[in-house]
Amino acid sequence: MKFGIFYEHQLPRPWKENDELKLYQDALDQVELADNLGIDYVWEVEHHFLEEYAHSSAPEVFLAACSKRLRISPLGPWN
Repeated sequence: MKFGIFYEHQLPRPWKENDELKLYQDALDQVELADNLGIDYVWEVEHHFLEEYAHSSAPEVFLAACSKRLRISPLGPWN
């Protein structure tokens, strides 16, 4: 059995300055922890115009940042 993690980057209102930055930094920290724990893959959605539901209009940018930190493969978008 393989295990993975899946990101939508949800951020409910009200937003404060740097909340989105913290959301992504926390997600990258979680992905790094998942890699250290032996998680097999990382998926990320691509959603547009869903302000609170998903802050992930460019998953390839997040996945590129993940690939810099990880051994996990595969990394991929989920549509």
